Amino acid sequence: MGRNKKLPSAIPPAIPNQVAPKNRFKKQRPTNQISVPKPKPNPLLVAICKTPYIPLLAPLVIKTMKFAYIQMHCFHLSLLGWHAFLCTKGKATATAQDIDAQVLLRVFKDENVKDPIGFLPTAMSDIDIQRVINIRNNTAHLNLNSIDQTGMNDLPALVLLNRCVSQHAVATEIKRVIDEMSAGNLDGLVTFSFTFTSAFSFEKAFGLSQIVYGVILEYLADALMTLLLSKLNLAIISIDVFANLKYVMDQVKTNADYLSPGGGTRGDAQVLQTVFDTRNDNAHNAFLRATTDWHLQLDSVHDILDVINHQEEAVEVKKIIDRLVELEAEGGTVTQEDFNFFE
Repeated sequence: MGRNKKLPSAIPPAIPNQVAPKNRFKKQRPTNQISVPKPKPNPLLVAICKTPYIPLLAPLVIKTMKFAYIQMHCFHLSLLGWHAFLCTKGKATATAQDIDAQVLLRVFKDENVKDPIGFLPTAMSDIDIQRVINIRNNTAHLNLNSIDQTGMNDLPALVLLNRCVSQHAVATEIKRVIDEMSAGNLDGLVTFSFTFTSAFSFEKAFGLSQIVYGVILEYLADALMTLLLSKLNLAIISIDVFANLKYVMDQVKTNADYLSPGGGTRGDAQVLQTVFDTRNDNAHNAFLRATTDWHLQLDSVHDILDVINHQEEAVEVKKIIDRLVELEAEGGTVTQEDFNFFE
């Protein structure tokens, strides 16, 4: 028999170090495939989760709320002096009665960057001005975790800014307050006094502002956060009343019963808007409306607390309203003695 011929292999033998040629025919994507855009997250939901409040233990949360309350008082002490200084520089209006600390501090920061030697009578670093801005923002947005962690380190910058604008008496008083806080003495540091008449005065504006801030901080903030935690089934969110109110107001636009059944009949949307205005007037020193509409504004806080079933807090707010009504009716003197928060 003849010898069989060896058939050639269908696969050529591998050549050392030779790379296999690329497939010329790439897999084509189906032409009829529809690109589905990813849904964008609700920016208001993102906002309430952006700076979550990590719950503090009971003794520490009371201490931190007292810190925030005292910080608000220190800003009231500082505000008119800062405003007067900026008026001398042509950067503020002397007759203004709504004096937003946020705006003043932005001017200080911007002008000090432009002229770090000449704008302030005594030089102050941009870092220290930013510390004052941080105190203001943490106070306004109830950032209790930051207040707990950095408050005592930042507060000396508040003393420094007052010294830099020649408000030495205010600087001395705030330094005294800080020393008391450092020693653990947090009670009796906030004082105010005004005669409750219809006339505008900054004493009245600061006193009412301090009371309303106490109401927001002690009674509204946690109640609103608790409501959203239960509705959203989240572990932690912000305690910032600004962010949380914006989210709730947005939900009520499409669901009048979001807070509880009967929201449309009660007018929850309008009440929430008044609460929102209350918070913003308080945070941005809109004293004219705040001193005129204080009753309406505090009533709105009471009503929302009642609607979301925080009856104990609503009762406490009602006591504050009733006492203010009584003092206004008799033209009496309003002091901190009648309004003790965080006891």
